[in-house]
Amino acid sequence: MEPLFSPTHADILLYPSAQLETPSYLCSMTSSAPPPRGSAYMAGMFGIPQAPLGAIDFQQYRAYSLNQPFRFVDAIKTGKIMLGTGLSIPSLPVARIQATLGFDFIFLDAEHTPMSPDLIHDIIKTCNYHSEGQSATIVRVPTHGHEWTAWALDAGASGIVFPHTDNAEMAKKAIYNCRFAPRGGRSFPPFATVPGHTDGAPEGKTMLDVYNEHAAIIMQIESREGVNNAEAICALPEVNGIMIGTADLRMDLGLAAGMMGPEPEFEDALQKIQAAANKYNKPILGFAMGEYMCKERLDRGWRLLMVSSDAVALVAGQTGPLKEIRGIVEGVELAKSQAAVKLNGA
Repeated sequence: MEPLFSPTHADILLYPSAQLETPSYLCSMTSSAPPPRGSAYMAGMFGIPQAPLGAIDFQQYRAYSLNQPFRFVDAIKTGKIMLGTGLSIPSLPVARIQATLGFDFIFLDAEHTPMSPDLIHDIIKTCNYHSEGQSATIVRVPTHGHEWTAWALDAGASGIVFPHTDNAEMAKKAIYNCRFAPRGGRSFPPFATVPGHTDGAPEGKTMLDVYNEHAAIIMQIESREGVNNAEAICALPEVNGIMIGTADLRMDLGLAAGMMGPEPEFEDALQKIQAAANKYNKPILGFAMGEYMCKERLDRGWRLLMVSSDAVALVAGQTGPLKEIRGIVEGVELAKSQAAVKLNGA
């Protein structure tokens, strides 16, 4: 009879150097590729398309434990285009659904939606676990304060976006809050992991190294001052990417809020940011909703594209069928009315 506490796959992930023998009852399960996570039959029943595979297999970039940040810095360095979605509805069930859809990353917007530290923590955990390591969680924190940064990173966020970064000094302070010594001043988190269970690290590394090396730091530029200091911000080695806040940038330039626009001053600002990002090999993160905008962003060289969001998808997913079926109903009613007129006329 097999021992009750035979080593599991989790043991192998946490302790890869250990000589573990796979129990016989697991051999049939591990001898071939795992079954698909979703049912094509059920998807067809509800008319839901299956998501295509992404350019990056994040299973290759997950940490030893899903409690920890994925190797998002390494994923960025591949230079591949990644597609993400925004999460702004403060709901664990919504996060659970989004995590299963196959996006490369989930952008949790804690700047524009009031969220408690507890909820941010739980959403990050939900996304990490329900994606089964396939979707990294990126958090836009509400301020540059160290507490929000620490709470998100302790929970296992794979990246932090700092809004309204106007100069290199602001960026340096944010970096300091993200990294443990000697690279920064982040405080040791005694309760972020379960000692001996979710704090595994590669050989020769510690849990602190994992946090320092895995989680990406992304500065958001969305003002005239930020544009003027884009090169100084991009030049910082610890900055892993740049997000462009197009709506706030346009308003700061005296233009109407929006994601795109033909104005020369707006185009000049975008080109200045892109030139600085290209010079220091920093990917650009931003929204790319719809085919036209997506192509425009790709032509500029953006690599981290948010192609959807929970709120937008909810509105479009509800109003689209409503409009379509109302049209069908009106057509049926019109046909009935015309048939009645002909009958009465006869």
